[in-house]
Order: sequence, then structure tokens, then C-alpha cells
Amino acid sequence: MLAAPQSAVFLDEIAGDVSGAVWVHVYDTPPDPLMVPERRGYIDGLVVGSAHRRQGIGRRLMDAAAAWASEQGAAQLVLTVWAGNAAARAFYDRLGYGLLSEVLNKAL
Repeated sequence: MLAAPQSAVFLDEIAGDVSGAVWVHVYDTPPDPLMVPERRGYIDGLVVGSAHRRQGIGRRLMDAAAAWASEQGAAQLVLTVWAGNAAARAFYDRLGYGLLSEVLNKAL
């Protein structure tokens, strides 16, 4: 991921130790007449160490990812939150993220 020009990783450090990280990449909508052509940023993952949560680290990392994606020409930033992860959902709600789509599944 670090070598891919369409991807970036941002770290937050406290006293030389990594306290959090975010992985982001940009992609273009596939050429399909049913889809609106657009470049988007996608958050592959955000991690903040449990001892460092609620200190603004996640917000700073998300801001850095959004700024980078915007510089790459992305019109929006998207991410996935698993159903039942209320803490993550509340965090992203506070940052202004909203529902874009729903993914359904069925066990086989």
C-alpha cells in the first residue's frame, strides 16, 4: 500500500510511539453508463490505541486522510462501518458522515 501512488497511510505519534493510523486510497467509479463518474477516497482502516482514544487523534487522522484525498481529486470520502459497531458509528456521525448505502448478506 505504501508504494501505491493512489494510497496513503497517516500515523499519529506520542513520545515516539504510534498512537493511531489511517489507511486511505482513491479510486475512480468504473466506466458504466448506470454509474455517475466520480473520484472517491476510501478509508480502508482507522485505528487508535485504546489508551489514546477520545483525545482527538482519530479526528486529526481523518482530517489528514480527507485533505490528502481532496488533493488527489476526490469529491467525497467513503468508509464502511460494521453493523453493531456503535462506537465507530457515533464517532463518524460526529465527524459529519452519513449513510450512503446498505450492504445486505445471507449466511449460506
